[in-house]
Amino acid sequence: MKKIFKAFGAIFLIGLAVIFLDIGCFFRYTIGVPCLGCGTTRACVQFLQGHLVDAFYWHPLFWFTVPLLALLIVKQQQVFRSKAKNRVFWITIFAMYLSVYIVRMVMLFPDTPPMDYNQKAILWQIYDFIRSHTTA
Repeated sequence: MKKIFKAFGAIFLIGLAVIFLDIGCFFRYTIGVPCLGCGTTRACVQFLQGHLVDAFYWHPLFWFTVPLLALLIVKQQQVFRSKAKNRVFWITIFAMYLSVYIVRMVMLFPDTPPMDYNQKAILWQIYDFIRSHTTA
């Protein structure tokens, strides 16, 4: 029971950090390209507000992410006793998220949220700075 409280506490603290730092996805904030889970936080918020269709728009696997994170923390990646079964489980999960990511990138990137490109990203800013100072 103590592990469950720790798991939900960690998820809650991560959620608070994302909300109060107002940077959204850290991956998108630094690199500019959305991550596999981009839109999950907004999807969870939409779901809690009763907007199920909007929640699925922001990320179709939102309903799976929070229990999956709790499982990761509580069980420490050991869902099954067999290492082979655990490996297959985590590869399947990764394949699911990667498949959704690819479909969303093809359909929505680069200008439709949540899969839009962030031109204020740190990496883009560095690239733009170097490019502007090397061309004469």
